[in-house]
Order: sequence, then C-alpha cells, then structure tokens
Amino acid sequence: MKFVYFLYFMFVPLCVSAQKPVSIDEGNKMIEQICSAASKMVSLQCDFQQVKQLSLLETAMVSNGKMYYKDGRLLRWEYVSPYTYMFILSNDKVMLKSSQKTDIISVKSSKMFQQIARIMMNSITGQCLSDTENFKVTMYLVDDKWMAQLVPQQKELAQLFDCIRLYIDPTIQMVTTVELIEKSGDKTKIEMKNVKKNATIDDALFTVG
Repeated sequence: MKFVYFLYFMFVPLCVSAQKPVSIDEGNKMIEQICSAASKMVSLQCDFQQVKQLSLLETAMVSNGKMYYKDGRLLRWEYVSPYTYMFILSNDKVMLKSSQKTDIISVKSSKMFQQIARIMMNSITGQCLSDTENFKVTMYLVDDKWMAQLVPQQKELAQLFDCIRLYIDPTIQMVTTVELIEKSGDKTKIEMKNVKKNATIDDALFTVG
C-alpha cells in the first residue's frame, strides 16, 4: 500500500472542463501520431513541477523535481524541493527512498502495482492512449494543445481515479502535462520542463538497492 499512497501523492488529475471533443476519426489520427512518436522514444529526461490540491485544504502543495525515463522499463522520479524523495522503477522492482528509510517492493507482488507501474510508464510516453482494454480515451483540442482524457475501465483503477488527462504538444507529439483526478476529489497537475528527448542517460541512475 505504500506504493499506492506514494502514487496518490505524485499523480492526481483534474477532470475535464467544458471542452469539445474532436471527431472519432480526428482523435484516432492524433493517437496514431502520438503512439508512433512514443515508439521512437528511447529516453526522456526533464524537470517537473507538481501542484497538488487536496479537497480539504485551500492552499495547494507545490513541489519540484527531476524525472528520467529509459527503454520503457526504467523510471526515476526524484523530488528535490521542498523535500527530498526518490522513486525508482527498474524492471519489476520499485524503490522508495526518503531521508529516513528505503523500501524495495516487487511489482509482481500485486496486480495493482503492475497496473500503476504500466500507467506511469505509458503516461510519460503517451502509449497508454492505445490501451483500450484499461481506458476509455476521448481526445480534445484545448487551446494549442491536444488533450486526452482517460477514464479507467478496470475495477482496481476505477476505485482510485475518476480520470487521467494528458496534455500533448502537437509540435513535438509528446506529453508535457499530466493531470489526475482521484475519487476523493484531490487533484494533481504535473508539468514537465526543460525536456530532453533521446539523450544518453546513465543506467546507474536507476539502480535499486
């Protein structure tokens, strides 16, 4: 459950405002372009800002950090302010590390872990848009961005999230903002900045243990 609680804190969206969805044909073309670009993505690194709004608090919690992604199987999510915390997903293992302790968890030990780990990876690249088994996907135009709303179809995920929204920059065909909406009404928005795509990333950054 520690893994799930961490994801609550890290990823939680804001469900759709009154935006007009594009046609099914146009939406399918958008998804094809995004998935095609994602299939060519070997690595990604960026800075990020996370803004989490709890339903019981008026003041949002803002944190900053760095993210590294590689080869569809390695992810490092590291908070650097106002506190330090690190999450590493390496193949089938997860490491959660704070200044006080380190926990290592097997993703295989829980179906929920497997699903959330896959969502994290696929949300970064946009590949989750083709996951029709787990999500109902609707595409929108929002200003100069494409927006994909993903509504969970599997029971486990539907119990956690109302929806997940990905904002895609069509000029580079990749996700730049992730929003998640919890059943509780809590909301989180994560914006990626200073993005470097397909740059060399040392495997040592993803060491678990």
